[in-house]
Amino acid sequence: MSIYILTSWFPNGFNNEIAQLMKKFIKRRTKFAFIASEFEKNHEKTDQYFEEVLGLFQNIGIDFEKSYVVDGRMEKEVAKDIVRSADVVWLAGGDTPTEYQYLLKYELIDILREHSGVIIGMSAGSINLTKMAICTLACGHDKQEMYEGIGCVGFSVEPHFNVNKVSKELLELSKQYIIYGLCDESLILCEGKTIIFLGEVYQIIDGTVKQISV
Repeated sequence: MSIYILTSWFPNGFNNEIAQLMKKFIKRRTKFAFIASEFEKNHEKTDQYFEEVLGLFQNIGIDFEKSYVVDGRMEKEVAKDIVRSADVVWLAGGDTPTEYQYLLKYELIDILREHSGVIIGMSAGSINLTKMAICTLACGHDKQEMYEGIGCVGFSVEPHFNVNKVSKELLELSKQYIIYGLCDESLILCEGKTIIFLGEVYQIIDGTVKQISV
């Protein structure tokens, strides 16, 4: 069964609670695929983020036998094969709509939808995993934009959420969509009908904000 983990970011690494969750659910550790948010440019920056993410896992004793960066340096068919066969797929942060367009271009959307391993979305990656990708100005996007996401989960998310700076924009959008505010160092894990919240997570619905996890 597929496991989806939606995150914001971990500036201090995985804390003990999150480390235990990662160890529990990441059982197969042969192949790790890091899907970049920008395929054609900034490869040095992509490689830096790739190493940082691998470091998060290595610091808690999770090592992958093989790890790959999936971006424009890789032929499309190779990228598809690597993502399809990966035990863990990490969808990077960055510009959300740009990342989605590359997923379309490289024909990775259906592969992600049908994937039976662990898929982790960070920031932009977590937004793109949702049914309705909501790109808000409050989250740093150049313009407000909404489009059908990959649809691995049936709700929307707002990464880097700050309960002390809730925008009117987000409250208005919550009248149409169920949105979860993900603070840094938090996550939502979905496996079938099971949903686990770790860290500081808020539900934003009908113009109200409710904390559901500390």
